[in-house]
This record gives sequence, C-alpha cells and structure tokens, in this order.
Amino acid sequence: MGILDIFRKKPATVIDPVCHMTVEKDKAGATSEYEGETYYFCAPGCKHMFDEDPGKYIGADKPTVEM
Repeated sequence: MGILDIFRKKPATVIDPVCHMTVEKDKAGATSEYEGETYYFCAPGCKHMFDEDPGKYIGADKPTVEM
C-alpha cells in the first residue's frame, strides 16, 4: 500500500437485508424502494424474497435468514 492509497475513495457499501452480504452500492445486483428508502441486494433472488415480505427483513424484529 502506497502513501497515496489512503486518499483513494472507497466504494460505498451496504448490507443486503436478506443474506447479510456486503454489497457495493454501484455494483448491486438489484435494488428495491420501500417506505422511501432504497435497499440493495447481491442478486435478484434476494430482491424477490425482500419484495414478497419487506417487514421480515428490516426493523428491530428481523429474524436470521438461513440460505
């Protein structure tokens, strides 16, 4: 790592609410809008699961999802 590497911008990342993978926002496999917020997914399959029941994957009562 060179001295200039500390100044390079790191890609913005988020956690896929379904599988909990780290996803780069600009390379997300899919996105969904829910209650005014954008959610990012690693793949269309996670988006599909989220779209069927968003409340299952967000909020304080979200369960652990086994995949």
